[in-house]
Amino acid sequence: MMFTRVESTCLKESRDKRRTMDVYTKAKRSEIMARIKGSKTSPEKIVASMLRKLKLKFRSNVKSLLGQPDFVIPLYKTIIFVHGCFWHNHRNCKRSKLPTTNKAFWRRKILGNKQRDMRIARLLRKEGWHVITIWQCKLGEQRQIMARLKRAFYPRRPMK
Repeated sequence: MMFTRVESTCLKESRDKRRTMDVYTKAKRSEIMARIKGSKTSPEKIVASMLRKLKLKFRSNVKSLLGQPDFVIPLYKTIIFVHGCFWHNHRNCKRSKLPTTNKAFWRRKILGNKQRDMRIARLLRKEGWHVITIWQCKLGEQRQIMARLKRAFYPRRPMK
């Protein structure tokens, strides 16, 4: 099918508008984004359940520590972060695909998150903490995560 130059330009403009146009107003989009939870999410609840099964005493979302870890097990001087694959750019995960609109913004945002995560983990390790990251997409494989947690805590001795 052949288009004239004018028709071709109109089609291109309509495609560009579709890519950049949001279905919500700026205020409504802000309201939706504000409702996204930062703690006590479903993935965090799953990990908390696993930690309870292992009879580990933990604290959640400790604000006094760098990066506000999702879980802190003081007895083992261990920190657990539960990362969403999209927000923390899980490598080779289909959930970490960037949106097609506003790519520069999302690339900068997500890479900033990833760099911050690496910096925080490095600083926590320097302070003597053992850092574990659990990815959201792996929560379906609960047996593997339980095995990983068991290896991390047993037969390790508690820190005094």
